[in-house]
Amino acid sequence: MAQLATAEACDRNAALLANGGIHVFPPIFQIYGQRRSFCGPIVTVKVFEDNVVVREILESNGEGRVLVVDGGGSLRCALLGGNIAQLAQNRGWSGILINGCVRDVDEINGCDIGVRALGSHPQKSNKKGIGEKHIPVNIAGIFIREGDWLYADSDGILLSKTQLSYT
Repeated sequence: MAQLATAEACDRNAALLANGGIHVFPPIFQIYGQRRSFCGPIVTVKVFEDNVVVREILESNGEGRVLVVDGGGSLRCALLGGNIAQLAQNRGWSGILINGCVRDVDEINGCDIGVRALGSHPQKSNKKGIGEKHIPVNIAGIFIREGDWLYADSDGILLSKTQLSYT
């Protein structure tokens, strides 16, 4: 899937930015993984300091999708590590956006996947399996529904209600 630059998408879609069809995430996310830019339709999960549901979703075929993880913004443990990032790469996920932390940064940076997270933390998460899949989530004041599109590159992260085109 060809990547649309976020700056170009903003320039070409002023009306969608104005009416809420496109949202720009605040610059709070760090860049991890080999893919500096990625995009795709969104799959959502909501967890808090427990990554079992994250792994369950990433075990499915990614088909170029992006997993958005509402981790409640917790900075007390990691929701993604090197093993799960490798799994996501192998299963065909385009990228992962985490409202929380990652660990095993060197391993994640070796994976051909795009990852955005608030930061890194060496402690692993709980493994109780508590969380919700395929529900609307709110990250940084942006309401995200499954099936929305996420676009990420070095300039930032966009959410669109529909797939954006070059035309």
